[in-house]
Amino acid sequence: MSTLKPLSIKPESLTQMVYDVIREAIVSKDFAPGTPVSEAKLARELQVSKTPVREALLRLQSVGLIEPYGSRGVRVVSPSLERISQAYEIRGILESGAARLAAEHATEEAKLTILRSAAASLAAAESGDSAGFSKWDGIFHLDIAAATGSARLETLVENALSLTRVLRQRDVPATTDATKCGNQHVEIANAIAAGDSFVAAEKAIEHAHDVQRMVLNLADFDQSDSPAESV
Repeated sequence: MSTLKPLSIKPESLTQMVYDVIREAIVSKDFAPGTPVSEAKLARELQVSKTPVREALLRLQSVGLIEPYGSRGVRVVSPSLERISQAYEIRGILESGAARLAAEHATEEAKLTILRSAAASLAAAESGDSAGFSKWDGIFHLDIAAATGSARLETLVENALSLTRVLRQRDVPATTDATKCGNQHVEIANAIAAGDSFVAAEKAIEHAHDVQRMVLNLADFDQSDSPAESV
């Protein structure tokens, strides 16, 4: 039984609001791994039409947080070492390309923004501020994607980042080496600021692979979760 509250506020982007609610329910395991997801039931609980729910579920499926189930249904993805590994592989490829393009096309203002977010992530890591590091970590990667000038690539990076974050928060909540990650952010940012596309790309994929290894080494879960009650 889920505990979602009705969405009483109707912002311009209701789909985004529905998406965020479902995403957080997956992270918190209010929607347990393997749980079938009902579009109609979600619409009733959130007191919205089926359209924003359908659009949010399509996006969640595109990201990789829900998957086809049965003839026409969908369900929350279950913990899987292979799923986590592949998510980081894809993220590494996308972010390596984004770093290369950012080094080639970023404006001076965009380069300064990337340098600042990298420095902020490292400062948060060194001070033991895990929430602050998580915030600036996400901002840093999205800043690079935005600096490429490619809206499509920016969306793909955002989706890849969202997938790894949710799987990590839900399935591998243990802490990794934030200071090492922060230092790698600074190295990537410096390469982009210098316009060195080769080094920027190499540093970005090295960073993704290092985080992948850290997360997989910390993973400790039962992959035999059975489907839960429909939500």
